[in-house]
Formats: sequence, structure tokens, C-alpha cells
Amino acid sequence: MRIQRAQIEKARRRAAGLDLTRLADTSKDKTPQDLAPADAQENRRDLLARTFGDTRQTELVFERLIAGNELQPVNYLPHGIVAGRPVCRLTLTEPHGWATGFLIAPGVLLTNNHVLPSAQSARSAMAEFDLELDVFDRLKTPVAFGLNPDRLFLTSTVLDYSVVAVEERSANGASLDGFGYLPLIASTGKAIEGEWLTIIQHPAGQPKQLCIRENQLLKRMDDVLWYSTDTLPGTSGAPVYNNTWQVVALHHSGVPDTKNGVMQTVDARDFDPGRDDESAVKWIANEGIRVSRLVEDLKRARPNEPMLEPVFNMTPERAQSIIDGYARAVIGQGAVAASPIASVVATTLSGSKPAMGPRSITITLDIDDDGRVAVRQQDGATESFVDRQERESSTAPAARPPEYNVPFDLNYGAGGARKGYDPVFLGPNFSVPLPDLGSLKSEATQLLGQKGKYVLDYRGYSLVMHAKRKLAIYTAASVNGGSRFKLGRPHDEWRYDPRIDRSAQIGDYYYAKNQFDRGHLTRYEDMEYGASVTEALQSAADTLHFTNCSMQHAKFNQTKALWQGLEQHVLEQSVKANTFAAQVLTGPVLDPGDPVWERFKDVQYPLRFWKIAVAVTSAQQLFAAGFILDQSDVVDRYGIEAAVEVPFSEFKTYQVPIEEIERLTGLTFPAGKSQALQNFDPLKSGSSARSTLSRRPRTTESASGETLPGYVTLSTRDDIVLG
Repeated sequence: MRIQRAQIEKARRRAAGLDLTRLADTSKDKTPQDLAPADAQENRRDLLARTFGDTRQTELVFERLIAGNELQPVNYLPHGIVAGRPVCRLTLTEPHGWATGFLIAPGVLLTNNHVLPSAQSARSAMAEFDLELDVFDRLKTPVAFGLNPDRLFLTSTVLDYSVVAVEERSANGASLDGFGYLPLIASTGKAIEGEWLTIIQHPAGQPKQLCIRENQLLKRMDDVLWYSTDTLPGTSGAPVYNNTWQVVALHHSGVPDTKNGVMQTVDARDFDPGRDDESAVKWIANEGIRVSRLVEDLKRARPNEPMLEPVFNMTPERAQSIIDGYARAVIGQGAVAASPIASVVATTLSGSKPAMGPRSITITLDIDDDGRVAVRQQDGATESFVDRQERESSTAPAARPPEYNVPFDLNYGAGGARKGYDPVFLGPNFSVPLPDLGSLKSEATQLLGQKGKYVLDYRGYSLVMHAKRKLAIYTAASVNGGSRFKLGRPHDEWRYDPRIDRSAQIGDYYYAKNQFDRGHLTRYEDMEYGASVTEALQSAADTLHFTNCSMQHAKFNQTKALWQGLEQHVLEQSVKANTFAAQVLTGPVLDPGDPVWERFKDVQYPLRFWKIAVAVTSAQQLFAAGFILDQSDVVDRYGIEAAVEVPFSEFKTYQVPIEEIERLTGLTFPAGKSQALQNFDPLKSGSSARSTLSRRPRTTESASGETLPGYVTLSTRDDIVLG
């Protein structure tokens, strides 16, 4: 590539008034403890604590870092190999040249604006992964992927970045998923003055290289970092890492040495733009765009972009789980320990070559978005793991390792798989429409650009959001227990729904420092069904939207007890034999008197939740049962911030008439064309409960502790009234 005068000039202006050469010289013999301000050091310690979650490890890493100790654990090197997997060489045709880029989310690549200034330039470029030497000093066969700017392309000349979608498959059918991605953490505190940095790069288009030391962070500015690192042309777009392999910056330019305002070359003459390229410049420092600013700008530019959800929702804890997960594939830990690749790595690292001659070994690794890795079992047959699971599902529920996952479905548009709740799921004679909002329609959240549209459809379920409360008014799920797979549970990755504004959804920020869990309304397990394992996994993953969660006390949400088993018990006792189909309606009781947490006083958290399970009995009759769970006593007694052991008995669970749920929520539950769902409820009892109870928290029991009229206290599933 020809030299990028505009970016270099910006870097030169930012460095005006600073003697970076002197700063680099004086910093060499000093440590972060000497160079970094006290508040910056404390911020660095805090981020390390969030990353590791272990006090001893945090202090060990922090003390080594601020002391400038260059000794590192031996696994620092294989961790670097893992961190380099998502880095690729970009081969450019407009103009011809090379640069570096790296994946920051599944199918999303980051590089510089001066590398890919337009969608057209991206269409003609190729991303080449695995262009590097293996442990035997042999050049690996690179895997080339096309870019797809029609799916996603964002660029900024101010911060000199471009984000573009990458094709899922290479020309020869290889999957992009196997290369993972580098998580971008928006939090500050990832690097401080004097800390050692590393860049993994494709200098001058060469195979992947890195410089491990003599790379010192010199100074932090609002938008950029300055550091002393060996780079060459082609390094533009490379990731800059800290000591724990977190990405701290996007490398984009150097700060040149100047004399009388003119850039100087390495052979001490004035730079000649007519004949010289970037390799001739004498650089006194390098400059990278800070990750925190990149994430901030991406959120501003495209806040509801589903492909960027891993970027917007990344935390230090989650980023570390991703890094650790991919590391297991390299250093032979966990699921990879018994695989053939583990013995090759172990033998190579020990310093001797394998006794066997050169031969090819094909290992298939299933890697999810969190970096969890599982070796796909090789039994001599050619069928895939998924094929085998689908074949076995015809005779018995299939099981899979918890580490296995499938790509998330990013298609929220028309024609996609998100068909939503099916009102005639139980059969044409047993229609159960969505709840009628009535006067609540004025309080519902409208879909972006779709006036008068409120229903968000997902795979197998639908919901409507409350605009002020930022929680679901209800969720409605069609549950097929007869074709449900018994699947392991991967790490939850919660996402915002791009069809409504992010500000209308309560994200991770709320749950960080309290005892509330992101409690599913439509359960993950209820959606684990479909024609194949892949469909079941995608349906279950679709429940992981912030729209489908509400504040549930951790002890309640994590206990496999009465509440979680209610609808299944109803199904087992009442449904038509071997069908196990049900409609399950769920939601919080959004009471005007609900309390708030002092940290976020604009968010009221619900104290009660309701559930209605609807099924067809073996006598071909519709059956519906309503339930309420009250967590107010738990919150009152144990609070939401203290980590305490809460007995499940503190939660009050009741079976109630469906008409009582209608009264508490303001919803109406129809059945068929003209009937009410309450007519199929064994607790239907006129207005006995209606006349007694008021719509306020903590009113399900009287002062004497007696259950109020219309409520049946449930201690076990056997207490449920089925008829």
C-alpha cells in the first residue's frame, strides 16, 4: 500500500508538543509503577479482578505487571497462538496491496478505514487465515474468505476503522467459525503507561508475525494509544494486545520523525512521496485507536445491529471465558486432552519431533461463541456429529456435550425462521390466540418503523414489551414436549432485539451487582425441540433475548423445583397420550406499586410472576391451569445485593383462577373464536377471588398467614388441582 499521508498527518498533529523519542528513551528503564498515575493503576487492577474473578490471581498478575516483570508463565506463548487465530491477511485490489484484519464477532472483521474505505473496496478483497508457519517451520495452507459488505459495512474516517461481514464459508467449504474471534471490551483499564504490548500482524503481506517485547505503552490519549512497537507496511488493521492478550487498540499509523516539518527517512533524508513508500519512513512511535472508543462509536452508529451484539455486550468476565475456551484447543486441556492433536502439540513443545513421518490428521472442533471447545468424535464414519444426533433422535432423545453450539440466527426479517407463537398448535379445534392487550395496547412497545405493531416473534414463541417497564407484558410459547431433545446447556449469551430500540430493553448493566438473575419467561428448555438437533439448539438460543427475561432472585431462578416443573407436571398428567403439546403463557405481574433498586431508580422490578399452561386431555378436552409465584418475601428478608443462601420454601407458589391473572395483569385470555380460556380452568369460581384481592404486592396472604380466597397454596406438584 502507498503511504497514508492523511492518517500520518493526524498522528503527527496529535503528537505535536511531545518529544516521543525522548519519552520512549526515558520509559525503557521505568515500570508502570513509575509511569502510570495512581488512579490508572487502580483502574487496571479493577479490570483484572473482573477478568479473573480470583483475588490471588489478580494480585499476582497486577504485581508482575506494574513491576515491569518480563517473566511470564510458559503458557503465555500458546495463549498467543490462540490470540492470533482470528488475525488474517487482507489481500486488496483497489489499490493492490496487503493489510491486516481480525474477527471481533462471529462473521465480523475489523480493519482500518484507509484499508477498506468503501463497500466496493471490501467486495474485491479477500481475508486469508492460517497464513503462518506451523511448529515444524512449514507454511500452512491459508484459508481465504470473501467479504460481504452488503450484509454489514460500517466505516469511520475520524477513528480510521472499517467493520465488514465475512462470508461463512471459504471457496473450498471451510467454516469461518473455527477461527474464533477477539472480544472487544469497552471498559477502560486494559493498559497503562509502561505496560508491555504485543501486535500480531502480516507485515508487508508476509506470513503472520509478532514482536513480543520492546513494545511499551508510552502515552494514552482520549482516542489513541502511543506505543513503541516494530511494525512494517501491511500492519495497518492489526490488533494490539496487553499482557493478558486482551485487545487494547486497533493499530493504524505511525508517528514519523520530522525535521523542519518534513518527514524523515531511515537513511536520514527528507521523505519523497514520489518515490518512497511507508517502509522508508523513520518512525518514532506507533499509534492505535483505543478499543473503548471504537465500541462507543459503533454503538452510536448502529446500536441495534445484531451482528455486533457480542461487541456491545462484552464484559471482562465473558471475554476471559472466550479466550480460555479457545486456549483449551491449543494447550491440550479439557475436551481436547485425549485428541490426536494434543499429542502433536505436547510432543512439539517438548522439543522433539514425532517418530512418525509427516502425515495429515483431520480434527473437527466444535467451538461456540464463548470459546467452549469439543472434539467431534471420530468413529471412522463420515457422518457429522449433527447428522448422528439427528439419526438417533428418531428413536430416543439425543444428548450432546454442553460445549456444542450452532451459529446464532441473525435473520430477524420476513421469510426467516422466527414464525412465533402458533395459536392452533394444539390442533384446529383447540385454538388459543395470543392474549388480548385491551387498554394495555397504549402501554406496549411498538416495533421500529412499524406503527401499530407490537408482537415480537421468535422461534416457537412471541411476546409483547411494556414501553415504560422495559419488560415483557407476556410471552406465549408453543411447546412440543414430544419432539424435545435432551440437550446440554452451553453458556448463555443474552442479546438485545434489534426490532425495538435498545433503550426499551434492560440489559446486563442492571444485573451486574445484585442477586437478581436474568430469569427466562419462556424457558430455554421449553424450546429445545425441532426436526433436528440444529433446529432445537437455535430455538433454545432464541430465548436468550433481553426481551424474554425479567428480574428473578438468583436462588429462585437457579432452583429446579416447583415453579420450573409446573407446566411439565400438568402436561404429564393431563395431555393427550404421546403428544405432550402445550401452550404456555408467562409474564411478570407489572404492578404500579412494584419497588425499585436504588442503583437504577427508573426500573421497577416485579415481585410476582404468572404462568398459564394449556393442553388437550386424553378425553379431547381443552385444559388450562394458572399459577402465580411471589418472591416478595425473599426480597424483603434477604435483599437483592447480599450473597446469601435462600431456602426455596421462602418463595410462595399458588395455583389461582385464570380470571385472577387477568385481573392482576389487565390481559384477557381468549380460547377459540368466542370463548374465554378461564372456562377450561378447574379453579373457575366466579368472582370469589376478584372481590377480595386488591392489585398490590404482598396480598396473596392475609395478616394471619392464611391463603386468601381463590388461591391454592402449592408445596409439591401433587397439590395442583387438575380437575
